[in-house]
Amino acid sequence: MTDAVTTFSLDIEPPLPLAKAHEVDLLRKAVAGNPSSITLRGRLARLHFIQDRFDEAIELYRQLWDEAPAALWATMLAECHISRESPEDDRLAERMARLALPLAAEPSDRAQVLAVLGKALVRQGRHEEARTTLKAALDASPSNANAYKRLAALDLASGSTASALDTADHLIGHGVAHSRVLAGKVLALVGQGQFEEARKVVDLDRFLHRSHLSAPAGWPDLASLNRDVRNELERHPDIRFDRYGTASSKTWRVDQPAFASSVAIPALQALIREAVIDHVKRLDQEESVWVQGRPARGILHNWCVITDGDGYEEWHVHQHGWMSGVYYVDVPDSVTLGTGPGGCIAFGLPEDLVGDEAAREFGQTLVRPEAGLMMLFPSHTYHRTFPHHGDGRRICLAFDILRG
Repeated sequence: MTDAVTTFSLDIEPPLPLAKAHEVDLLRKAVAGNPSSITLRGRLARLHFIQDRFDEAIELYRQLWDEAPAALWATMLAECHISRESPEDDRLAERMARLALPLAAEPSDRAQVLAVLGKALVRQGRHEEARTTLKAALDASPSNANAYKRLAALDLASGSTASALDTADHLIGHGVAHSRVLAGKVLALVGQGQFEEARKVVDLDRFLHRSHLSAPAGWPDLASLNRDVRNELERHPDIRFDRYGTASSKTWRVDQPAFASSVAIPALQALIREAVIDHVKRLDQEESVWVQGRPARGILHNWCVITDGDGYEEWHVHQHGWMSGVYYVDVPDSVTLGTGPGGCIAFGLPEDLVGDEAAREFGQTLVRPEAGLMMLFPSHTYHRTFPHHGDGRRICLAFDILRG
């Protein structure tokens, strides 16, 4: 049992007052009427970046940088160029990150710039420079998840599993146990053949929670709630296909589903919130590094994933969460009643990171989804889904418990 257990509170992320697609239209008009406003242009550039409109974001960030050089503008330019994924953009990203460095006054800002610079160097195949850069980022801010993720990837790719394990243990020993660190420890342990120790870090036997929710007041049954949630999701103005930088492939997504005018989605969020709070009360009796890292205050952040027959999620962990979960709004009968992996979610390890044999040795847990099922699991647990290759849509509300 953890010492001096603190009470856990969980807030639901506030609903959007306005769809991002509509906000972009309003900001464009506002910028046209007040083109000198740094605040308006900065907000519009950020929204372009979030919506994968990298060319438009670069144009605005370049204007802002030329007018008033600042670490933020240079860093975001570097991020935008990296996202365009071309050799020339990788070089431009390096240039902008190096220009941002002397302007980054705070250690956390410096770490952020160094993490971006490290990624640009990795993209160019300059791995030793990248390793030095990413270590400097962790020296500046040990909790920088992007720097750790990229450094661990370099160590694991080069077979330096002992170095990867040492870095993870060092950070954990200093109170840094975010999901990337714990996932990195799992991969490093497997790389050294310590499968049982790796399984203990994930410990799905204890920490994979499954339950079925009950209908809230206002709905006669859960099927009615699910139908209304589906309707709100499928007509959402911000729904888009193949969101860049996610694990989704051939998939529709809504990044922030709830509006101030939404009815069914907030009701579902409230059900999930209560279920998470109840589960955390039970977890507080468990002993593990993951449980010990439980925040006193969490924020329920959710998004929607909609897959047709060929859509799926690649292996991934949830970098920003402490606990993650999924609630199935709608699942085709061919999946629920099926016998193969189509449409299912699997927990295990990525073959491309540890090799086919090691992934088999570590083991895989396959769960068949059905409407009304909710699952909770540690955010550092690798998972993926399989395309169902049939008619109908598999619709789920995924979520993270973020540190408040």
